[in-house]
Amino acid sequence: MDKQISEIIEEHYDLGTVNDVHEIFGGFNNRSFGICTCKDSDSKTYFVRRYKSGATLEGILFEHALIDHAIKNGLSICAGVALSRNGETLVQSAGSDNVFAVYEYLGGEDKYTWDNTELTDAEFRNAASALAEFHNAVCDFDPGRLKREEPPITELLPIIARNFVDIAQKMRDSRFQSYFQENLKIILGVIERNPLTSQKIKGLPVIPAHYDFHPGNLKWDDEAVAGLFDFDWSKMDLRLFDVCMAIVYFCSRWGGRTDGELRLDKSALFLSSYHNRLRSKQGFDSLSDDEQQLLPTMLAIANIYLVHWEIADFHDVEEADNNEYLVYLKHNVRLMRWIENHHFAIAKAIDNALAA
Repeated sequence: MDKQISEIIEEHYDLGTVNDVHEIFGGFNNRSFGICTCKDSDSKTYFVRRYKSGATLEGILFEHALIDHAIKNGLSICAGVALSRNGETLVQSAGSDNVFAVYEYLGGEDKYTWDNTELTDAEFRNAASALAEFHNAVCDFDPGRLKREEPPITELLPIIARNFVDIAQKMRDSRFQSYFQENLKIILGVIERNPLTSQKIKGLPVIPAHYDFHPGNLKWDDEAVAGLFDFDWSKMDLRLFDVCMAIVYFCSRWGGRTDGELRLDKSALFLSSYHNRLRSKQGFDSLSDDEQQLLPTMLAIANIYLVHWEIADFHDVEEADNNEYLVYLKHNVRLMRWIENHHFAIAKAIDNALAA
């Protein structure tokens, strides 16, 4: 792989000679690499992504156009996409379906992962402000004909319910499968009790949602956000869904006896910081009354989206680790139950957070 990446960079890009290639671990969907190049005695570092098999060119180009738009609108924490010699943002290796893209290398520290959410209060505030800045920078993005293959959440939710039933009938025997089967009925019940009708979402803002905004997709300079990356799940969808996904990621407890509980104090801190950041700017509106009212429901749906990812990914990936994925699934099933049992407390915390 190192040789292949070096050949692709030197053949398709004007970045100089590749002196070093090292894999960057931690992602689930694509393979990532850091490379060091030398051109005219100037050394630089870049980030290279090899997209997973099956990633559509249209979806990748959507991602790249979105990043370019965000940067042009002043979002400085994104890594720009490098252009190849023929002016394209992606290249395909000869005789292969593999698609590659090269990005600027973001500075900062990788402090967290998606299942390590023990941030300081300042980091919670700064992360929420970064999400607000991202939404403000991309709210006027016009994707044209570009889109991700996966539909928006209103269309996806019925598909998710059918997928749960279908996968339950096909999944290989394992401890993961047993736990999924035990909880299938309540998972489907949560979807039935939280429908996203056209009336409920009428007039709610639709923007390019990041869809994977979690602590592990941020880089840090002390407690400040220095970088935002991994836009490959991004698509046009409800802003509220993106906010709720972020809360599910950032504010749920991992491990121990409280695994799967939503930290309402951190959720309130995150929400108020997001809301107030947008109120302080001229541009995209802060959360509306209708969004605030729908927020507890959307939290449940955002968590179901992650339950679906865990189950579908485990089913599709033969080498998926049973114990690792079982930890993820148990966490989100526990969170699903917690959200179901605490709607009133969640609504009250939202009101208090956004009343100031």
